[in-house]
Amino acid sequence: MKRLIRNTVTVGAVASLALLMGACGNSSATGTSGTTPNASSSVDQNLAKLVPDDIRSKGTLAGGASFDTQPMNFYAQGNKPDGVIIDLLDAAAGKLGLSIKWSQIPYSGLVPALQSKRVDIAGAQISKTPENNGVVNLLAFSNASSSLLVPAGKTYASDTDACGTRFGLTTGSTVNKNIADSINKECKDAGKPELQYLYFPSFNAGSDAIKAGRIDSFLNSTPQIQVAVKADKSLGSTLVGKLASRETGVALPKEYTQLTQAFQSAFNAMIADGSYKKILDKWDLGTMAVDKAEINDQISM
Repeated sequence: MKRLIRNTVTVGAVASLALLMGACGNSSATGTSGTTPNASSSVDQNLAKLVPDDIRSKGTLAGGASFDTQPMNFYAQGNKPDGVIIDLLDAAAGKLGLSIKWSQIPYSGLVPALQSKRVDIAGAQISKTPENNGVVNLLAFSNASSSLLVPAGKTYASDTDACGTRFGLTTGSTVNKNIADSINKECKDAGKPELQYLYFPSFNAGSDAIKAGRIDSFLNSTPQIQVAVKADKSLGSTLVGKLASRETGVALPKEYTQLTQAFQSAFNAMIADGSYKKILDKWDLGTMAVDKAEINDQISM
């Protein structure tokens, strides 16, 4: 049975894939950062006026991401922040007259980092859930789905084929836990063995566990799984895009409603002028495109 779950959190094409995969292998580091310079020619003065005065005068935002989530956010050669989310946020910030200085923070630490103001924006797929609704400001600007990473050759006809197996999840990802709980309920209702949850701090750790035979499947975002399967023939994917169809985007601190609205306006301007779709197409992720960016209560759950 196909599962489509709306409540989620938490949390491409690659020409030089081998190079990029090697570059993001040091995902356990926590101190690496990079600043994307603001191109003054990209500033939209009308949009820049929407930025709060104190932030506009500072000019730079602190951004956080796990940088282990190819093609969403990862380190390219020379520890350069890269990925579709990074590209989109840097472009939107440029329209607002801002730049983003990126630092590496584990996925499970992103919402706490927003709450403590360690970062001003979290560059990861964070979707609306009961757990984060009202805790942070949410900005949705793409469609997303999840799939299962499995050993090459393994396929599931339905999600209940996973019943009784060792099921890998990302630590701190409510979307993963919600999907797993939903499948687990189906297993119990059908009189089948329950899933055995195992947690991993990053996609790389979950992928390594698949290759080592420590788990049977690992749940994560569809684009990331597709990249991993292209890069490593020992890996496969199943139930591709059939789990947790949802609106997704990023998050900002709860107190930053005005800045969140400014980013929403910047994204809608990018959608209108075609630069948004151009960035998605660069990563072969045009199917994630939406007609408009939404925030907080506008986002479906």
